[in-house]
Amino acid sequence: MNAGEAGPLVSAEWLAAHLHDPDLRLVHVALDRKIYDAAHLPGAIFVDMHVDLARPGTRPETGAARRQYLVPTREDVAASLATWGVAPGQRIVFYDDGNNRQAIRGYWVMRLYGFPRERVHLLDGGLTVWQAQGRQTTTEASKPARVEATERLHERDDSLIATADQVLAWSREASAVEGPTRLLDVRSIDEFLGTDVRAARGGRIPGAKHRIFSDFVAPDGRLRSAPEALAILRGTGVDPDELRATYCQGGVRAALAWFVLHELAGLDGLRSYAESWEEWGNRPDLPIEK
Repeated sequence: MNAGEAGPLVSAEWLAAHLHDPDLRLVHVALDRKIYDAAHLPGAIFVDMHVDLARPGTRPETGAARRQYLVPTREDVAASLATWGVAPGQRIVFYDDGNNRQAIRGYWVMRLYGFPRERVHLLDGGLTVWQAQGRQTTTEASKPARVEATERLHERDDSLIATADQVLAWSREASAVEGPTRLLDVRSIDEFLGTDVRAARGGRIPGAKHRIFSDFVAPDGRLRSAPEALAILRGTGVDPDELRATYCQGGVRAALAWFVLHELAGLDGLRSYAESWEEWGNRPDLPIEK
């Protein structure tokens, strides 16, 4: 496989062969700089998820509730690309040190604003698999030079993100007698049941089916294959063709499920409800189940 043939998910073997390509920018996403400083792939830059990929703040719809996972704007993302040193025509490979849900947030944000699909990738298994294969890591930080021109981004691709109004309509469809399954909740079971409350209200969106996001990750840290992912859905009583959106607390775990089901398994009609429970649970006008 040459660089131009790489799909959304790349293996450690592929990355090792292309690690020093001049057009490749390797991005280590983490919640804590200490993780990156302890060990990262050679040439990788550090990106703080809560600086570049999820923004704190408030929204009129949720009043004074403090939010942690607001989707960055197109302008925010363009500024991040400049800081990361990603010039026009370059490709990005995201990874993190765990099950890649932070890294996938980066991938999804890039896709949301039209970064070319053929030039944004995820390292399957991230740092975990890379190290398990005995591959080189470093503690030397990489500091990219800022670029003035970056890839031109588009307006938000609304086919990749669900709104509360859309989710409400799908919830009503799913709640009807023998209604289709439209929503997949990928939070923990305690969040789904409403005993772990992370917003003004605990519970779930009516009609949603539940599957923990980690069910889409194999024991070695790689993502489940498309056939495995579809079997997981069917085993949950979900017809893959009926599904419309994934959600979690802030759109991070939801993006992982979206990636496996949309990008790998080909469910093109699936979106990520990125506002997720941070919005739904903080809006008293929206229905919940417990």
